[in-house]
Amino acid sequence: MARKTKKATQTEAPLSRHRFTRLESYAQKLGRIFAYSPLPEILFIAAFIMARWWKNSDFSYPSEMIIPLIALAALASIVWAIYKIIFGNSLATHTAALLLSYCLYNYQWVSNTQIAKKLVQPLPDKWTSELTTSLILSFLLAVLAGLVGWAIVKLVRSSKEIQQLQVHKVLLFVVLFLFVTQAGKSAIRLWDIRHQLAYHYPANLPNRDSSFTTPLKPDIYYLVFDRYASADTLKNIYGYDNSDLLDYLSNQGFVNRPSAYANYPFTMASASSTMAMNYFPEFEKMFNSDSSGNWQTAFPYRSILNDPPIAQVLKANGYKYNQVSSWWDFTRIGIKADANPTESYRLNTLVGKWYLSDLQRDIFNRSVLSPWLKRGLSAGHTPLVKYDLNRNPRQNFEAQIEALKSLSTRGDKNVPQFSFAHFLVPHDPYIFKADGSNPDYDQNRTDNGVDETIKYTNQLSYLNKRLKNLISYIKANSPNAVFVLQADEGPYPKEFRFELKPGQYYDPINLELPKMKQKFGVLASYRMPGFESEAAKEINSSVNAFRFVLNKYLGYSLPMLSDCHLTTGDKFAVYDYRLVSSELSGQPSPEDCDQYQ
Repeated sequence: MARKTKKATQTEAPLSRHRFTRLESYAQKLGRIFAYSPLPEILFIAAFIMARWWKNSDFSYPSEMIIPLIALAALASIVWAIYKIIFGNSLATHTAALLLSYCLYNYQWVSNTQIAKKLVQPLPDKWTSELTTSLILSFLLAVLAGLVGWAIVKLVRSSKEIQQLQVHKVLLFVVLFLFVTQAGKSAIRLWDIRHQLAYHYPANLPNRDSSFTTPLKPDIYYLVFDRYASADTLKNIYGYDNSDLLDYLSNQGFVNRPSAYANYPFTMASASSTMAMNYFPEFEKMFNSDSSGNWQTAFPYRSILNDPPIAQVLKANGYKYNQVSSWWDFTRIGIKADANPTESYRLNTLVGKWYLSDLQRDIFNRSVLSPWLKRGLSAGHTPLVKYDLNRNPRQNFEAQIEALKSLSTRGDKNVPQFSFAHFLVPHDPYIFKADGSNPDYDQNRTDNGVDETIKYTNQLSYLNKRLKNLISYIKANSPNAVFVLQADEGPYPKEFRFELKPGQYYDPINLELPKMKQKFGVLASYRMPGFESEAAKEINSSVNAFRFVLNKYLGYSLPMLSDCHLTTGDKFAVYDYRLVSSELSGQPSPEDCDQYQ
């Protein structure tokens, strides 16, 4: 028995050594592949893209990394191949390629440095276009990176001590370490938010009275003007009299709620609540104690905005759903609409087209690919790749107005339409003066140039003119149109200007009462042809707007909910609901509101 054991042990030893040798051989092969391929450059850029997603992983889906990664990996591979041809030496190639790849990824920052501006300043005007400037700077950066790579190799060869440091292996190890570290952080974040990512809001479509008949299903327009304040807020905070617009709306058959408050103080919760026709106490129970701690995501809200319950109900009743999108990706991409006539930021390729998310757009816009893709690449008359529909906020606003007008004048009106338009006006940037001209002051939410209150009221004044024109136009072409004209949130007080980070985020509960009312107070006005008096009595809250529409025009029997107002954070703590109805109204909160916090 002992001899058998000894013999078995002697047999296993060579096998173990053989397995170890094979593993060592595989590791060496992988190392050579890594060292003599563009993999270091690809992983290097991937680390920065993952870091960018990680920072925005409460709003951006992980899949949004794929397109920028493919595009920038291709660019990095081309850069590596060019230097490989020039140098041959792996250390020089990787040094130059890594440096240039990073500069091209972060091109926007590079091009805004004083050195870059001085380099292009002497150029003739015809050479200062965005594309030409990017090509010139890219060439200069390529030369500089090449010189750095060449100098590093010269330095290593000049000193035996430096050669003993194995600079090439150290460089590759640092790249791999950066990638693995960031990949690990991203994997942990994915695990933490997995339940929120996978969540899909159950629509629970209500039953309809089958005996109910309507001679004509009206077109329905849900117009959200982001951060449009209530009449009370405009008067008390901004010193602005909005009676001209409210009188116009009244004369057009609208029912106004001049002291309306949003159910939630921020867009993603407020618009979701209106379109789901409900409150979200289940979100707090499901996600407020996630292992992600202070990193709650917006994905449950996005599941509502991507496939709104009100749109599902209306489509089941023969409606076509139009998403007249803003430049914000929550109300722009991934929407299950029948049409999205104003969708922006399109990447057209030979194999397909994609509309870029905010994260993807920002990554492209900061890289050198932005000017190149805007110019496009084609083979003869066949376009290969092009980035278009890169609308700025003013262009997007005009596109939305025209799209709504076109919908009202469509030829075939046998199919009723539900159109949701989210306008990021009077929301910043402040792109309009009161007469519609371009501002000569800083367009951001600052007091630079003029006080922000002036910027806001200027933009609001111009919006009012355009809004009256739009409503008159739609009414003339669709006399029975239903309008839900409702802001999602009030304007941000100046106290909401600090940097957002875990433990420090915007939450109206931390504001003095007048500023809390400012953040909750919203424009709310409804046109319900044939049911004006009922609308004035029954639509007491934003959450009830579409309950009323379904009941009166399509024969549903949905109960009206109490008007409840719940504050929460706009980031990191988006499901920590707290009831503030009594503070806003000065009256006791409805008893059933407690269940929603």
